[in-house]
Amino acid sequence: MSRPAESASLAGRCILITGAGGGLGGVAARACAERGAQLVLLDRVVSKLETLSDELVSHGHRQPALYPLDLAKAGDADHAELADILLGQFGGLHGILHCAAAPGNLGPLADLTQAGLEHLLRVNLSAAHGLTRALLPLLRQTGDAAVVFTSDASARRGQAYWGGYGLAKIALEALARMLAQELEGEGRVRAHLLIPGAIDSPIRRHTHPGEHPEQRRRPDDLAETLASLLGSATTAPKEWLIDRS
Repeated sequence: MSRPAESASLAGRCILITGAGGGLGGVAARACAERGAQLVLLDRVVSKLETLSDELVSHGHRQPALYPLDLAKAGDADHAELADILLGQFGGLHGILHCAAAPGNLGPLADLTQAGLEHLLRVNLSAAHGLTRALLPLLRQTGDAAVVFTSDASARRGQAYWGGYGLAKIALEALARMLAQELEGEGRVRAHLLIPGAIDSPIRRHTHPGEHPEQRRRPDDLAETLASLLGSATTAPKEWLIDRS
């Protein structure tokens, strides 16, 4: 498939990464830091944020801002508070990369409780919508911004036993496409959908326990793509399916 053009410098751009403590989020943080971005790293687990921050600083990159937040419990007020902080500390926002995800326990829909479904939808769908909605005014204000949603090449197929995670990823893709269409005419914010294939990540190892490690791609292979999508207005809104699996 076609790929985004090679990414340019991200200097002067403020980028928020959710799920920064995970495999894909960490790769994105390193790629953006190497290109000079001011990072705001969001994750539920404080220790993961601190470890990543220490790593970035030890490699000579600028100090990222850390924002611990449990997206399963956050609501409109929490999202609005983050928007106020970003505006006050950084004067705006140039990009959001939604990497936060939680597959839960895969299995039959008959075993999925209402509470379990609502939890998975909040983490994998509602959080991305709520954060984007709250931060959209900041993105529009910069006039050259991007929102990148990440899906799952296996969960998106609507096949048996993917449960609430599969439902959430299918809905997330619809959200990304709808938002891209709504924003395209403005020319100020681009919405992208990135669908990684078999990458070696904690989620992939959880959902595909029998898969041989050699069948998975290194997460670092996506670094250039992630940074490019968050860069300046050189890439039109698009859906990027990295490989099928």
